[in-house]
Amino acid sequence: MNKTLVTTIMAAALSFGVAADEINKSNISKKLQTITPFAVQSVTDSVVDGLYEVVTGKGIFYTTKDGEYLFSGSIHEFKPGLRNITSERKAEIASVDIDKLRSSFVTYKAPNEKHEVLVFFDTTCGYCRKMHNEMSQYNAAGITVHYAMYPRNGISKSSANGETFTPTYNSMMNVVCSNNPTSTMDMVMRGTDVAPQACDNSIKEHYELGSALGVRGTPAVYAMDGKSVMGGYAQRQALLKKLNEIKG
Repeated sequence: MNKTLVTTIMAAALSFGVAADEINKSNISKKLQTITPFAVQSVTDSVVDGLYEVVTGKGIFYTTKDGEYLFSGSIHEFKPGLRNITSERKAEIASVDIDKLRSSFVTYKAPNEKHEVLVFFDTTCGYCRKMHNEMSQYNAAGITVHYAMYPRNGISKSSANGETFTPTYNSMMNVVCSNNPTSTMDMVMRGTDVAPQACDNSIKEHYELGSALGVRGTPAVYAMDGKSVMGGYAQRQALLKKLNEIKG
């Protein structure tokens, strides 16, 4: 067979394969958004042959390439240490959003900053209150703390009057919409009444970021690159030790 003809046939086959692959990805995205409330951000080839990686607002999923089966959970590298590939991808994706949202976090800056952490925070959480009461200790240790608002009961709820914001969301809105969010947060955590506030805000984006990372409770401490540091409250020395280990 003529070499030019063979090359043309191979190129056409490759082009057809790429087109079919893109159609599969598009169909899977549409199917998932039809049967779940998850917003699909991307469908790409996974590190595992035969699977697509599906990034959604609720985390990472995997599907077979025929779109028949959906998997949740983590993929680990089957080598010593069992490297968590899914967790690394979540952090990689989250780091971009963290950078975009940085200015919207409620920040307690250390005067001699050595570390920064992102804490998913709920104003009704007992251990969040305990952590907040020790803020001066974290700051003195060189740890800057950024709060991402994470109302554990969600953003809104159904009522007789339709969809309304949850009390925790309203409490957080009072903080982020005030002229001095850190001072207002201090007041809220002391149980002091604050003036109701309303404004366009990033609480929903904070909540979605936490959901994508897999936050299930508060406080949840992350590094600014999206990697998990502590799954709950940590006393200053314990947190500092962990951060030094990660940095080292």
